Amino acid sequence: MAFTKEFVIGPEQVRAFADLVGDHNPVHLDADFARTTKYGGPICHGMLVASYVSGCLVEALGPGTIYVEQQLRFRRPVPVGSLIRVCLGEPELGAKGQSQLSTVIEMQQGDLWKKVLEGQATVGLELLDQLGGA
Repeated sequence: MAFTKEFVIGPEQVRAFADLVGDHNPVHLDADFARTTKYGGPICHGMLVASYVSGCLVEALGPGTIYVEQQLRFRRPVPVGSLIRVCLGEPELGAKGQSQLSTVIEMQQGDLWKKVLEGQATVGLELLDQLGGA
């Protein structure tokens, strides 16, 4: 992978995301309820996990990077409190000045990293002055 970055997704991030998008499913927020599910405890919102790709794209490719499209496949749930790693592949130039690159998120389990999300992003690299930047 061309770029990797690690994050811990704790209960504070899960609560803030739930409040932001209005998804208060108890499997994410209520430990007592979540223990009764097949997950055995609270899990992160899938889109919260996926959203970590966005900032990594800008960090990896630079200011002015515009997210155009994202294809995702969720492979397994991420328990709240997990360490995840965002992995971005090398961009490949496509049509209309856009680039495609692989997007993978892994979760640490012991000494192993398990894939929790995989997909492909399409981005455009715009000039900063077109966005009102310096």
